[in-house]
Amino acid sequence: MARMLGRSRAVAGALWAAAAVPRWWLQKPASAAAGRRVRRVFARLAKGFGLAIAVRGDRAPGGGILFVANHISWADIVVLGSVLDADFVSKADIAAWPLIGRLARRLGPVFVDRERRHHVSGQAEAIRQRLLAGGSVILFPEGTTADGRALLPFRTSLFAAADAARLIQPIALVYAAPDGGALPPNRLDEIAWTGDEALLQNAAALARGATLAIVRLLPPIDPCAFPDRKMLAEHARAAIAAACAREITLPHGST
Repeated sequence: MARMLGRSRAVAGALWAAAAVPRWWLQKPASAAAGRRVRRVFARLAKGFGLAIAVRGDRAPGGGILFVANHISWADIVVLGSVLDADFVSKADIAAWPLIGRLARRLGPVFVDRERRHHVSGQAEAIRQRLLAGGSVILFPEGTTADGRALLPFRTSLFAAADAARLIQPIALVYAAPDGGALPPNRLDEIAWTGDEALLQNAAALARGATLAIVRLLPPIDPCAFPDRKMLAEHARAAIAAACAREITLPHGST
């Protein structure tokens, strides 16, 4: 019964989002109005898949912010896209996906091909130009999704663009039980999108139950305070790892 209700809720959320696409398509890309509509669509999708979102901490003010977050699931895009006015750094192959790729291109992410290392400097420069223009960017420096139990090493190559950021703001993203407690291992496995699991299969698993997505905005970092990008990446990773561990040990309802 719960599975059927979750599936129906997810389908309803997806249909609502699809109905909003034509009006969004008529709006000027990257406009404030288009941005607000995109965040509403992401919020509705999150609700459809049983995700309640709790934002803790304060967003760094203004533009030119490089947000760095841990990466667990495709749902991270939905969660962060509903609360932050920023562009994602996205894998280049998503641009070629049927339908989703076209929608993604209109959102204006910074597409990167992490497998083509000789293009790294150009990719970092694309992020740098977005930051210098006053835009904010969301980066998943693990480079792929993890299982939600521990962070993977951060890839430092794209931190080369950090010198163009006004501030770096780490984000700890945690999926928890609706009351804020730790998820059982089997539920965490359902949420994490790892290996070769199909997107639709993972989406169906996510929709089976209710989940609290905690977005912990950590204190901003001055990129000029670090002598190189490796030390900056290590500092950001340590801050995120500590915050993730702390979130699931806080008394339920704590902020």
